[in-house]
Amino acid sequence: MGEVMIVPSVLSTLKEMLRKQSGNALLKIETALGIPEIFVCQFNPDEFHISTSGNYRKVKRQGGDSPIVQFAGNSSQVLDLKLYFDTSTSYEIKAGGKQEKPRKEKAKDVSVYTKKLMSLVQVNGKLHRPAVVTFCWGSVRFSGFVEKVDTRYLMFENGGMPVRAEVSLNIISRDMSLDNDGKLNPRESPDRSKCIVLSSDSSLWDIAEKEYGDASYWREIARASNIMNPLEVPVGTQLKVPALHL
Repeated sequence: MGEVMIVPSVLSTLKEMLRKQSGNALLKIETALGIPEIFVCQFNPDEFHISTSGNYRKVKRQGGDSPIVQFAGNSSQVLDLKLYFDTSTSYEIKAGGKQEKPRKEKAKDVSVYTKKLMSLVQVNGKLHRPAVVTFCWGSVRFSGFVEKVDTRYLMFENGGMPVRAEVSLNIISRDMSLDNDGKLNPRESPDRSKCIVLSSDSSLWDIAEKEYGDASYWREIARASNIMNPLEVPVGTQLKVPALHL
């Protein structure tokens, strides 16, 4: 009988596909190439909270008791979210000389999930800033930067390996606003096409983020500017930023 091998990636890939098809919540993580990395949440959240507020200045009134209140704009929206992960049991597909049914294997370190989430507050070397993260679940899309990650490890195997965790995420929006349907859209889209000269400290993604509020629209700039490879655009190139019809 041939040697039996563990092939964990086969089953994990199937699980990821099933989660996507069954409507599990996703985090789309920005990359330098413009194609987001997809992080599938192991369990859907029980709830999430979106908050926003207005900023006001209080100016003292001469000869009066009550101050003059002046509106100074809106603050950024903040998404508070809790995600749960459990790797205390896992089933792996066996491959070898004899067909075997999937059977329970050793628990895995839950850090395979938590480390990825904790890295979202760090600067991405290619983007020169933290990546924009979009929380997607049903009709909800919330994009912004991860401001804080708080991880609580709740269960451990013998030897101290964590196998269950609760992760609290705070995502702060950047240049985003809600439309009438409660969905997030870019706040700013130029009414007319404009031209921008590419500088040494910017990229198509930076310009799309600034002009549209969403870095994924870099393709619109590339298409309008006849750019084939966004990584090979010389500094000083004049870029056409088209108006979007959303």
